[in-house]
Amino acid sequence: MALAAIAVSAATSAFAAPEKPAITLAVGGRSTLYYLPLTLAERLGYFRDQGLEVEIVDFPGGAKALQALVGGSADVVAGAFEHTIVMQTMGQKVQAFVLLNTNPGISLGIATAQAARYSWPKDLKGMKVGISAPGSSTQMLVNHLLASVGLTPDDVSYVGVGTGASAVAAMRSGRIDALSNVEPVMSLLERDGTLKVVVETTTDAGTRAVFGGRLPAATLYARAAFVRQNPATVQALTTAMIRALKWLQTATPDQVAAAVPPEYLLGDRALYLAALQKLRSTYSIDGRFAKSLVKSSYEVLLKNNAAVGRAPVLWLEQTYTNDFVEQALKQLP
Repeated sequence: MALAAIAVSAATSAFAAPEKPAITLAVGGRSTLYYLPLTLAERLGYFRDQGLEVEIVDFPGGAKALQALVGGSADVVAGAFEHTIVMQTMGQKVQAFVLLNTNPGISLGIATAQAARYSWPKDLKGMKVGISAPGSSTQMLVNHLLASVGLTPDDVSYVGVGTGASAVAAMRSGRIDALSNVEPVMSLLERDGTLKVVVETTTDAGTRAVFGGRLPAATLYARAAFVRQNPATVQALTTAMIRALKWLQTATPDQVAAAVPPEYLLGDRALYLAALQKLRSTYSIDGRFAKSLVKSSYEVLLKNNAAVGRAPVLWLEQTYTNDFVEQALKQLP
């Protein structure tokens, strides 16, 4: 009944003014290519066109952005889909309403000086591994690799390093032995010889090798109560994001580079564009969630997340909705 109510609300609010035109949106790493559609929706004025004033607050990683939602300082999060599943195990109803990409887009690199002794995930034991923030999807990837060879998160030392210049500095300074992070940071560090990428989930082949297939990755999500109580606002956010995804499908690399803030290029425009090309096929073409991929995400978490293993999710269908996406696709050409 609750899901039906959301569907009705979405339909009736498709052209309504947002109930909450001023939105605070938390994100962990807004300058990364992982969240490129969010940047485009902001920079191209699509939020404004929908009657929204969106304040984007950046955090070192997705787990920190989630904490902002839980603490009440953010209305919406741009973050990894798996957080909606983990939160249900804690009795928190969080719902994703638009999908941005379908590969995690995360790579694991080993410091060049130590790369020769790495042959499989068991060699991570005892290493200091940089991640964006504890509990984020960058840590989830490493946890999954450790679990695949009978190790636990306690077998490595995790260090939160963020996703941009701070992650680059941590790796170059030797503070960490390995880094799990996103683009364009990983391409930059590999190109300058600081690390060697040993695991990647930016391509279909790499994602399949690690997780068995594609997974829902970056999304916009909010508390289920917020989605239910502010359907016109959620519809406006969704429509803006779908416009950004559609623009990205046909935009040239040069157009993308011109649309993002110059500092996002990390001082190397060519490298940024090369990283973009690697990720181009991972961006969602329509923002929809596939039931099969949602189930796959849950099955991955069962293997590497103790909380999900202890408290199985009973209502997986409540972690997402396609209702607002369907309305947006009807509105847009």
